[in-house]
Amino acid sequence: MSYYYRAYGLSIVSDFLLPPLPAGPPATVTDLTIRRGQLPARPSFVGSKAYRAGINAQFAQTEQGDLWLDWPPLISFMALNGNELIVDTTQTDDQVISLFTLSEALGLILFQKGYFLLHGSAVRIGNEGVVFLGEPGAGKSTTVAAFAGKGSRVISDDMVCIRLSMTGDHQLIPAFSQLKIWESSVIGLQLQQESMTPVREGMDKYSWHESIAFEEKAVPLKQIFVLLPPNEPGRVDSPLPSSQVPVELLHHFPLPDALLTGKGLKDYFEKSVALARTTPLFRMSRPADFAALHTFVDQLNAIG
Repeated sequence: MSYYYRAYGLSIVSDFLLPPLPAGPPATVTDLTIRRGQLPARPSFVGSKAYRAGINAQFAQTEQGDLWLDWPPLISFMALNGNELIVDTTQTDDQVISLFTLSEALGLILFQKGYFLLHGSAVRIGNEGVVFLGEPGAGKSTTVAAFAGKGSRVISDDMVCIRLSMTGDHQLIPAFSQLKIWESSVIGLQLQQESMTPVREGMDKYSWHESIAFEEKAVPLKQIFVLLPPNEPGRVDSPLPSSQVPVELLHHFPLPDALLTGKGLKDYFEKSVALARTTPLFRMSRPADFAALHTFVDQLNAIG
């Protein structure tokens, strides 16, 4: 049985149920096929920074450009030509398969398609998109949840996908309707916990996807914020000089660093330079308490 979905602007046909993606009718053209299969003999793997369910992923790539991601012994992926993702697993739990598929594994396909990727979250403010980057625990999802609580449309959570333009009219490609936030943030932001479901990655983390306002069309990219440790009352620094932006963005690449060698590194750096020419990047310290964060969101909404 096949299931049909849409995420990151791609028409997807899958052998697996992929919650929380809403199933739809078959598309005229399929951009990505996700199928079950037994992978061939494995190449040499290297470690990566990707963790899911407490398991560290191993990464490999072949001379033909095939990309492998392996979470032993649970599940393995191979991305082919930007249009096929082979899944090798004995897992039967749809939630578990979806957790691993709709993360770095799908990111491999987006990378092969030439999109510019960042580990972060994005939200629409007015008619434009704003990206929030930061180290794990910096509050990317919490900040976006604060905007969503005020009615702003979420564009993506965890991985940001950017379609670059030669004219500088870069666009954020919507991911899918889900925002994963800690229970403390749900309570602090006074969100409706009953409209969320627990995340398999942790008992104190929730998935907000059914009642969230989600953007379904590409949104012009306005600016990027790198979140710093929170303080009172919160501040936004002056834009980073454009010459420093490419180095900053390298720190927020969401996929295995082994992809950024040789031609891959050259390509990513050139795209970073193109992005820096037209998109300001700010360092932002969000407020330390939730009440002040609501006020801070109102201020940024007013600017937008």
